[in-house]
Amino acid sequence: MRAVGIDLGTTNSEVAIVENGQVRVLPGEDGDLILPSCVGFSDTGKLLVGRDALRQYAAAPERTVKSIKRWMGTDHKTTLGVGGASSEETREYLPHEISAIILRALKQRAENALGESVTQAVITVPAYFTDAQRQGTKTAGEIAGFEVLQIINEPTAAALAYDLRSEETERVLVYDLGGGTFDVSVVEITGDVTEVLASHGNNRLGGDDFDRLLQLHLASIFRKEHGVDAPDDAVTQARLLRAAEQLKIEMSSHGFATVREAFLSSKGKTPLHLEAEVARTDFEVLIRPLLEETLEAIDRALADANLKAEKIDRVILVGGSTRIPLVQQMIQQHLGQTPTDGIQPDLCVALGAALQAGVLVGESVDAILVDVIPHSLGIAAAVNTPRGIMPGYFSVIIPRNSVVPVSRSEVYSTLLDNQEAVEIEVFQGENAIAEENVPLGSFKVENLPPKPAGGIQVEVHFDFDLNGILTVTTTEKGKGQQGTLVVNSVGMQRLSSHELKQAKEELDALFESDETIEISPEVTIDPVKVNPELTALLERARRVLSSLDEEQSEELQELLDQIEDAIAEESAEIPQLQEELSDFLYYVTNNEDE
Repeated sequence: MRAVGIDLGTTNSEVAIVENGQVRVLPGEDGDLILPSCVGFSDTGKLLVGRDALRQYAAAPERTVKSIKRWMGTDHKTTLGVGGASSEETREYLPHEISAIILRALKQRAENALGESVTQAVITVPAYFTDAQRQGTKTAGEIAGFEVLQIINEPTAAALAYDLRSEETERVLVYDLGGGTFDVSVVEITGDVTEVLASHGNNRLGGDDFDRLLQLHLASIFRKEHGVDAPDDAVTQARLLRAAEQLKIEMSSHGFATVREAFLSSKGKTPLHLEAEVARTDFEVLIRPLLEETLEAIDRALADANLKAEKIDRVILVGGSTRIPLVQQMIQQHLGQTPTDGIQPDLCVALGAALQAGVLVGESVDAILVDVIPHSLGIAAAVNTPRGIMPGYFSVIIPRNSVVPVSRSEVYSTLLDNQEAVEIEVFQGENAIAEENVPLGSFKVENLPPKPAGGIQVEVHFDFDLNGILTVTTTEKGKGQQGTLVVNSVGMQRLSSHELKQAKEELDALFESDETIEISPEVTIDPVKVNPELTALLERARRVLSSLDEEQSEELQELLDQIEDAIAEESAEIPQLQEELSDFLYYVTNNEDE
C-alpha cells in the first residue's frame, strides 16, 4: 500500500507520492498540479472544489469559501448557500468539514492519477500550529477517508524536499510564507538526518493579509476617483479582493499593474468603474510592516537555536507569497545572503510530505525526520514569592523547541492543609501567567487523603507524540491513583467513532452526487454543456436585454457576442467573460432596485 504526502494550504493544496525512489506532485485531470483550497456550491447545487469554486467566488461569495485553514481548530461556522431547488437553502460547515472536502478532492485526484485506491497520508501543518489546529487537520483527514500516518511541520517537509544531505552538517533557515500563515524554522541537516533546532511564526499572517491591504487601497482609489465609497456588499468586496489578488500576482513580475473592474457602483443611472494603474512600490509600502514582523520571527528562531545569522549555511524560501520581490530583498538584507528557491515554493512542502510518507510505509527513501514542539506546554501552579504565594503561575513541563516525540514529568505538592482535590489546568504558550496562554483542557485529581499542606505529591506527566497530540497523566504518590487527559483540541471535541463514520458517509454522498468535481478548462466539448452556471447567466442576460436603456443594452449585447465567439472557438477566455457577464448583471439588477 502506497502513501501520499499532502500540503493542505490556506490558498492552494497539493498531493505527492514517491515512485521508484523519485518524488512527484500528482496532477488533476486538467494537468494542474495545484488545487486551490476553495469550496463552493453552484446555483444548481453542484459541489465545486478547486479552480471552479475559486472562479465563482467573486460572483457568489455566499456560496463559496476559501482560506478556511485560518479557522482550523476552532468552532467557527461557515454558512454556505447550497443551491438546488431552493436558492435560499443553506448549511453550516465547521473548518475541519470544509478541509475534509478539499482533502477528499486530493484523494480522488491521487486515485485517478495512480489508478489505485489511496488510504494513507502524511499531512503538513504550519510549524506554529497549535494542538487544536493539528487535531483539526487530523480529523479532516480521517473524514476524507485517510489513515493519517503523521502530521508534520511544513518547513521541515520543505527541508526534506531540498535533499541538502552532505558529508558536513548544514544549518538551514526555512522561511515559509503562504496564503494564511507564516513560520520560520532553523534546521540542522547531517547526512540522512533532518533535525529542527527552533521554530517561530504567526498563524494569522500571510498573502491573504496582503490582499486585504491592497483591497482597501483599491477602495480608496475608487473613492478618490468618484467621490463615493464602493458598495460594502459581499459581492462588490469579493470583486475587489479578487482584483487585489490578481494585482499582487502580476506585480511579482512587473513594476506596474492595471486593474479594471466594470460596473462596481453607480451614481443614479451612471455606472462607475474602477480603472487604475498600481505601482509595485505602493504595494510594498502597504505590506512592509507585516514583513518586518517576519524578520523579528527570524531573529527569535535564531536566538532559540543559539545561532548567529552568519552561521546559517542556506536560506530556503517556501510558500507562494515568497515570490513577492520585496520578501526576497528584505530577507537578503537581513541575513546577508541570497535565499534559495530551486524548487517551486508552492510544491516543495508536498514533495517533502511524500518523502516522509514513503519512509513510513517502507519505500527506499533515505531520510530521517527529527521535529520539534513549537510551543511550551505546562500547567497552572502556585509558587512561593517574597510577597507570599502567587497562584496562576505557568509552570513549563515541556519547553518549546524540544525534539518530538517527548515525555517529561514534574512533581507538585498540595497548597492547603487537608486539601481534598487538585485541579490540573493545561496550557500552551510562553507567558509566565498561565491564563495569558492558550488553555488546552483541565481535569481533577480527587479524594486526596487529609494531610498538611505540601504533604501530598502529585506527579504530572506530559507525553507529546509525533502528530502533536498531548497526553497528560497524573499520579498521586500516596494512593497511586491516576488521572488522564488526552488533549485533542480547543473549541472542538474529537469525533467519536460513530460521529466519524457519519461524517464520512455524508462526505461520500456529497461526492457521489457530483462524480466530476474538477472540470478541465481545456475540455474539447461545448463549454456551455459542462457549465450550467454560464448557461443560466446567458438565459438571464437575454431576458433583461430588452428592459435596459440604449447604452446598457449595447454594452450587454457586445458582451454576449464576445461570449458566443469564445464558445465557438472554445477559447480560454470563457471564464473571464463569464465573470464580466455576472458582474454586469449584478450591477444592472442593483441599479434597478435603487
